[in-house]
Amino acid sequence: MTADAKDRNKPSIRQLEYFVTIALSSNFRKAAQVLNISQPTLTSQIAVLEDALKVKLFERSRAGTLLSPAGRELLPLVRQLLEQYQQVLDHADSSRKELSGTFKIGVSPTIGPYLFSKVLIELHKRYPQLKLHVREGVPQELEQGLDRGDYDFILTMLPMHSSENRVRPLFIEPISLVMSRDHPLAQKDELVGKDLYNQEVLTMDERHHLHRQIATLCERYTAHAQRRFASNSLNTLKQMVIMNMGIAFMPGLYIHARIMEEDQLKVMDLRDEKIRRTHVASWRKNAPSRHLFQKISYDIKTIAMELFDDILEEVNTEDNPDFK
Repeated sequence: MTADAKDRNKPSIRQLEYFVTIALSSNFRKAAQVLNISQPTLTSQIAVLEDALKVKLFERSRAGTLLSPAGRELLPLVRQLLEQYQQVLDHADSSRKELSGTFKIGVSPTIGPYLFSKVLIELHKRYPQLKLHVREGVPQELEQGLDRGDYDFILTMLPMHSSENRVRPLFIEPISLVMSRDHPLAQKDELVGKDLYNQEVLTMDERHHLHRQIATLCERYTAHAQRRFASNSLNTLKQMVIMNMGIAFMPGLYIHARIMEEDQLKVMDLRDEKIRRTHVASWRKNAPSRHLFQKISYDIKTIAMELFDDILEEVNTEDNPDFK
């Protein structure tokens, strides 16, 4: 058999679309109306598809057109293939167009000033017609604002509470322990989780994901998460650590941007505990500009990884159920 003959025997994307439409309609006549083709044409194309796949896809009965056992097994695979095919077309379409337009972006105050300012400069160089109005908000407010339409696009952290929005992983940021050089823990060469026992741990206020993450860690190691002195900014948290009011866990990008040698602070990691947070971009699934947001999120990720390749880590989506 020649290569041309083999290609003629392969299923076409259109035939696969016909198969899915019939499966969802359970009726050849209704499917033909949806597809705007004649029923004989549809029947003929399905026969060609069945011949190419060497399986019977449908069974006809008084109840209508039913999927065969082989058809039931193939349906989810074909739907996934068609979705991926559409993603290829959407990506190619958006790649042909220069990003432009004006959009409202929401960012967390624990990441925006230390990452997004640099990313914005590079984005503007690449897409001078793209205008982004940036406003800070805590994660819950960002999600609520996205649902209400206050934002077109947000940068936030996992976990997210709404399943109605598209979520794209960006990167993983490490979180390290920061303390005054006069603190007893600073005299140790390395730290483990049990060293947190009975320690005063300063935190962000409860509206921040970072607070909940560290409060859980403190509970596990019987440390004291200081709610009384909870801060609403990382800069305030840093000043309290400088005054030796306690120790604090701070994000890697903040440490990179704001903690200097002259601050007399020491940064350490727990040897037996890897503390990290996952950053994501999110937008409404049916947003008219969703394909542009897909591209913007990809650019934000690549720019950030280039700027901070020694700090940030790639997200392994296969191990993360939030991206299934």
